[in-house]
Amino acid sequence: MLTKNIIVLTASVAVASTALASDPVYTLEDRNSSASFDLNSGQISWEVDGVSQLFAQEFYFRRSTDQGELLLSAANLSLDGILTTDTNPFRDDREDAIAQLYNDDNGMQIETIFTLRGGTDGSGRSDLAEQIVIRNFGDSTLSLSFFQFVDFDLGGDIDDDFGEIVNGNTVAQSDDGFFISETVVTPQPTLFQVGDAIAMSDMLNDDAIDTLSGQASYQGNVAWAFQWDITLESGEAFIISKDKSIVPAPGSLALLAGAGLISTRRRR
Repeated sequence: MLTKNIIVLTASVAVASTALASDPVYTLEDRNSSASFDLNSGQISWEVDGVSQLFAQEFYFRRSTDQGELLLSAANLSLDGILTTDTNPFRDDREDAIAQLYNDDNGMQIETIFTLRGGTDGSGRSDLAEQIVIRNFGDSTLSLSFFQFVDFDLGGDIDDDFGEIVNGNTVAQSDDGFFISETVVTPQPTLFQVGDAIAMSDMLNDDAIDTLSGQASYQGNVAWAFQWDITLESGEAFIISKDKSIVPAPGSLALLAGAGLISTRRRR
């Protein structure tokens, strides 16, 4: 059976908790890229060569006792640890990885790990590796659904993207000469959905039990979601591994620079 431990930190690693953090936003930086994470909401930005590409990435969970999906945040679970560190010291000495550890009162633990890899300046390329580990430290079986919601605004605008999911685990979205792809390496999601970003966000925040529809493509203000239905016996763990990559089409960065693009964040 797994044993619950408090995180042990080295002196070079940044640490915060909900009680100690004066600013809930943490920013990773690597070469031409930056990504920001808010303890109260999730990932809130991903900039590549100064162009904003992401509006939001959020995770939700719904245990068998919950009446709707709950945002994975310090507001809904106990945030027991945060670590930021540099995993790419020979290329860039800034912090490029963040790990967060959440617990509930009944033995459920969720750990998220993000690692940013930027490209050379002006390349428009960037990568974000992600791992989510869900553990059951309780004495009884844990049944839950876990959701990933992603809203990219490629090139800094929102209304003309095209997105599709292939084989149930791979997403491709394109607009303004930019392409974002995400592959769930393991395990295969139970369900998925591509659709309107605002409608999908409203669904996951409507205080009702929701199930993704299986819709595989959409044109417009694109967002996508994956759903994993999970059952863990006492002491078991469930590991989700996935990776996102942003790649520009040839000439797209020059066009954006010539147009003087200024990216803005919208409100839902």
